[in-house]
Amino acid sequence: MVSSKESVKLEELSAIPDEKRSIPPWSYIALWWSSLIVVQAFAIGFFGVYPQGKLNVTQAFVALIGSAVVLALLFTWNCFPGYKRGIPFAVQARASFGVRGAKITTVLRALPAFAWYGIGNWIGALAINAITQRLWGFGNTWVYFILFLVIQTFLAIRGIKMIKYFDTVAAFIVAILIGYTLFTIVRTGAIKGESFTYPGSWGYPFWALFATGVAGVVPGILNISDVSRHLKKSTGTGNAWLGHMIGIAPPWLYMLYVGIIFGIATGTADPVAAIMELAPSVAIGVAMLVFVLGAQISTNLTLNILAPAHAIQDLFKVKWSIGVIITGVLSIATAPWVLFTSAHFFTFMNTYSVFLGPIIGVLLADYWIIRKRTVDVEASYDTKVGSKYWYKGGFSIAAIASFVVGGVASIPFIEISWIIGMPVGFVLYIILRKVVNVDRAAI
Repeated sequence: MVSSKESVKLEELSAIPDEKRSIPPWSYIALWWSSLIVVQAFAIGFFGVYPQGKLNVTQAFVALIGSAVVLALLFTWNCFPGYKRGIPFAVQARASFGVRGAKITTVLRALPAFAWYGIGNWIGALAINAITQRLWGFGNTWVYFILFLVIQTFLAIRGIKMIKYFDTVAAFIVAILIGYTLFTIVRTGAIKGESFTYPGSWGYPFWALFATGVAGVVPGILNISDVSRHLKKSTGTGNAWLGHMIGIAPPWLYMLYVGIIFGIATGTADPVAAIMELAPSVAIGVAMLVFVLGAQISTNLTLNILAPAHAIQDLFKVKWSIGVIITGVLSIATAPWVLFTSAHFFTFMNTYSVFLGPIIGVLLADYWIIRKRTVDVEASYDTKVGSKYWYKGGFSIAAIASFVVGGVASIPFIEISWIIGMPVGFVLYIILRKVVNVDRAAI
């Protein structure tokens, strides 16, 4: 068994050996279920269907089925450097972007994570406030926001072992509560027919919702190695495929669909307020909001703390605990109370996907095409001038050029940014490395 101190040590950037893997497949799946059964996914479906959005129910359902499947595939395809060799994302990116260029990717991955961490805490604070206001007639969202932040910082400092235990329990509880939530909505008869008959669109708005359904977790795709390196290995790649295809697609699609149902059942623009509006009793409303609290804690621990904390460690050479604390402080600066509104929510996700989509394209091209699924662990940790992945001044020209061109190409199509940026980055990187060979480095 991995001790608490050893668990925290495993959050450092060194590769994790096979014998130190702490998460079995069943627990890994539960971890992702509890991380993705979350109001952020709920809000995508909620804001995507009429009357809040531009699609009817059928169009929204089809778009989000596609989102969930593509999301699970992208998680799986990018997980292998961590799963096979135990390296984190900050180290994985050195092979494609260079020793110094990799720091650009970790910073860009960290920026939306700070914001998502803040949004998760803000949603938790809204839920606590709704509970105390409903039960006792008082509340203060700002006080709860800071309290929630402190609690999650403590949990994260304990390391991945604490995350594993918390998420395994939370997955079971959350699944029961969300199931009862759906039952309650159907029983109230609040579903409105206009959302089914609304003409909507199978054109650009359809693809925009599909893109946003993936964009909500694009940052998690980028640094999946931070989590997959803790997954116990199987003979072959079975655990990696099982962990993500079952752990990612079903819960994400489930919550997207829950959001659609809430969207057609109420015109309330605030998902947390909608929960209370549809609850037939105080007890049921409180139970639903307790689910919100559990979901926000588990999601922040898995998706929104690991990446920025690792980025801070890599940049400033600090301990895991310091990285977690700094992450919490910076999450406040992102103004999550502004981002989590119908006016800014989709724009926020599609804007950061302009930068992250091409990076994912480069990482996938480098691992699957250029290096043919091999990872040179020793070279990945050699950061000296002139090392294998030093390239030109510590930067890969091929990767940086592919990232910039992919990002620029996607800006005119901001609502579907990653759909443009990721394939452009993927193809251009292969051309620059295999055809032009601009970096001239050993594979």
